[in-house]
Amino acid sequence: MTSHDSASSAAGTSPAADRVGDPQPWELLAEKTVYDGFLTVNLRRYRLPDGREADWDVFGPQQSSGVAGGITVLPLTPDGRVLTIRLFRAGPDRVVTNLPGGIIDPGEDPAAAGQRELEEETGYTCGSIEVVGWFWSAASSTYRKYVAIARDCRPDGRQSLDEFEDCVPVELTLADFRAELRTPGAMTGTDAAYLALDHAGLL
Repeated sequence: MTSHDSASSAAGTSPAADRVGDPQPWELLAEKTVYDGFLTVNLRRYRLPDGREADWDVFGPQQSSGVAGGITVLPLTPDGRVLTIRLFRAGPDRVVTNLPGGIIDPGEDPAAAGQRELEEETGYTCGSIEVVGWFWSAASSTYRKYVAIARDCRPDGRQSLDEFEDCVPVELTLADFRAELRTPGAMTGTDAAYLALDHAGLL
């Protein structure tokens, strides 16, 4: 591994600052866990700027796990192909295309997590990996999704799947990957894919 960025470098660690003309933030009054499985759902009670109060569901990784974020990796081979995976996703209830990635273990550097997930899910290793940004995984989510670009990816590692993973690595040309992104329902994680392509100068 020749280089990697930590979450505190180019990717940044803090949300964007408030801007002139923004609405006033809501005041958090209370929060309690209502479900703690693979995902945790918390019920938050807010006071709005006009004095009204409202309940809001927010979700993230299992609270007891200590996980606060995940990583998605755009892996590029030496000849410019995009390494994807085909796997079953329970939400869509079908096999879809995705980019490699997964959870960032507590205390783990996002770039190191991306390198680890890339090899575990595909059997490929990379010459370099760079974390280029992060975003909230959904509007009601507490989960940060980091995005990384891995270059010089080669199938010289060892695939090591979790118990319920069934990842099949597939290399796509950039044109085929773009077509997959534009096909409704063909992929999950398209937001991370577009962010990575933008930072890679491949849009």
